[in-house]
Amino acid sequence: MLGTRTLLAVAILPFLVAPSLAQTSQDRVKAIRAECFRQANEAARAQAGMASANPAATAEANSVGANAYYSCIRKNGLRR
Repeated sequence: MLGTRTLLAVAILPFLVAPSLAQTSQDRVKAIRAECFRQANEAARAQAGMASANPAATAEANSVGANAYYSCIRKNGLRR
């Protein structure tokens, strides 16, 4: 028969381990989102080329950046 200490340890262990696993998962998601954001900025900068006062060029660069970000997020299995 299991001792009282063993039963208590088995009952409490999930509550001690779960928060640390959740934090690790959140850190991983933040790192993936940061990398996707970096890639989106690169794509937008490449599309815009030199800084332009043309609103159409700015809108096109923003669109390219947003598409790059969302495709990276989907590729990594995250939701918006």
